Amino acid sequence: MDIKAKLQRFGKRTITLEELSSVTNTVSSDVRNLYTRIQEVCELGYIEPVKNSGKNGNISYPLYKKYRILVKEEADNETIDEIRKLHPLLLRSGYLSANPLEFQKNRAVIECLSAYLFGDKDVTFISRKERSFEIFGHEKTLDDSIVKTLLRKLQITESELGFYDTPEYCFHDYIPVRKDHMALLICENKDIWFNIRRRMFEDGVRSLFGVAIDGVVYGEGNKVSDRTGALEEYVKFMGDPDVKFLYWGDIDREGFDIFRRTKDANDRLDISLFVPGYRKMIERARDTELEDSPSSKKQGMRFDDLINDFSDGERDFLTDIFENNKLIPQEIISYKYLSGGES
Repeated sequence: MDIKAKLQRFGKRTITLEELSSVTNTVSSDVRNLYTRIQEVCELGYIEPVKNSGKNGNISYPLYKKYRILVKEEADNETIDEIRKLHPLLLRSGYLSANPLEFQKNRAVIECLSAYLFGDKDVTFISRKERSFEIFGHEKTLDDSIVKTLLRKLQITESELGFYDTPEYCFHDYIPVRKDHMALLICENKDIWFNIRRRMFEDGVRSLFGVAIDGVVYGEGNKVSDRTGALEEYVKFMGDPDVKFLYWGDIDREGFDIFRRTKDANDRLDISLFVPGYRKMIERARDTELEDSPSSKKQGMRFDDLINDFSDGERDFLTDIFENNKLIPQEIISYKYLSGGES
């Protein structure tokens, strides 16, 4: 096998001086002969030195420690014809045309992709594993690192294959009709989330305290805020609609801190307090002896920046709660009271 064929089949883009000694059948200790042989290969245009790799330190016969392989992979005409018949999206990057042997190595994957892209399919996005099974007959093929690298080189995107990654956090939600523009209410606590869900499902309620809502999401306390981008992943999972989130939870240091952390962790989303809900809680609690909050870890934390939309009296009331570590639980709005809260 000649040197060109050996370099074509070497499998890497660069080759070390020691590896060149083996490929050229030259004894590495015979520096003069190795120098002559490598110079010949360079003159043929098969390799070029990687100059930042450094030299061997020999003044008389200086050689670089690493060389870049320049010879192109070659394939027979039949392989080239097969590549030309692939779906145009697979040829867009020019990667397969320039590296025909990559097609031979990944023939099964590439042909499955081409058949899928040529086939009649709807535009419904499904999960990565579902699409993987549909294309390849195996649910984990699209998770394979070699396949992911191949897709990057082919410049094939997730949207072109019509799949999404299921978010790590799948929030419990109730959204009767998915729309391009939605207002979704996040509830910190399960009982009121279930009650609103019940009202929407059983009674067709589509607004709460005069505010239109398209669905309700259970934030599960800290779950909605304890991981960067959890809500952003959730929106992506739904197909990236335009969503305005309204947050509603307990009135205490912990509850408002959860809201703040949720905003910070999902800074690309529109998230604001559900002020009408908090107002109803304040109304219900005016003549009630407030209980102490179970959380005392956030002493001195201020929330002045979050309560600008409340009246002066409401802000004073809220500030007093925060400073004295009191609590108005979201459950103060019972189902009976909630049933009179829609507009």
